[in-house]
Amino acid sequence: MTYESEAIARAFYAALTPAGLAGRTQTEWDELILRDLAELLPPANRILDVGCGYGRLAVPLAVAGYQVQGLDLSAVMIEAAQENAAEAGVRIPFVVGSMTDLPYDDASFDVVLCLWSAFHELLEVHAQTAAIHEMWRVLVGDGIGVIEGPPYTSPTAKEIARGYRRGHEHRVRWDLIDGLPNPHYVHDERSLAERCRAAGVTSFDVLPRDWGGRPRLLLRLRKLHQTSLTR
Repeated sequence: MTYESEAIARAFYAALTPAGLAGRTQTEWDELILRDLAELLPPANRILDVGCGYGRLAVPLAVAGYQVQGLDLSAVMIEAAQENAAEAGVRIPFVVGSMTDLPYDDASFDVVLCLWSAFHELLEVHAQTAAIHEMWRVLVGDGIGVIEGPPYTSPTAKEIARGYRRGHEHRVRWDLIDGLPNPHYVHDERSLAERCRAAGVTSFDVLPRDWGGRPRLLLRLRKLHQTSLTR
């Protein structure tokens, strides 16, 4: 199934370019993210980076010795990721694809990561449910999934009136970056819990925390071993 929000995101990243996206971060921020991530994850070998962009996370993880694969809906980002991996001397299978229909077998990964608000660029409720279902599906028993994005803020009457907050429950924040539309769906604990239950996820928690030096909201999927055995 094709979702309008994915077409919006694909056009945004094609116009922004990998260099433009890289220019929106700093090395110390990325180092903080990797440090914070190490505190959340169990010992793991096979990692899937969903919404991997130009390999910002996948490449340093591969350099650290993990078996990493990456997926992104943007062909230009995947091309840049392949170039960055080759420059770093690591081999990473990168593919162009949708997080709502992952091209991997069941129980393929110990860890699935979806960071940098990539999940929050899905604006349709059904797309969000499909993405969580797919990440859950490809996790092994005892696997961990981590989805990260901005914390919820209540819309103001002014934001609704001028169209900055729109869509379901006025949760779509219509951001512009360099004049380009880059909307995000703003989740809270209730909305993430609703999507997890709809996706058949049986064990999860939502963690408000400082992440990479700023307030964020983390959804952690915990696929306990007995759950995988009774699917």
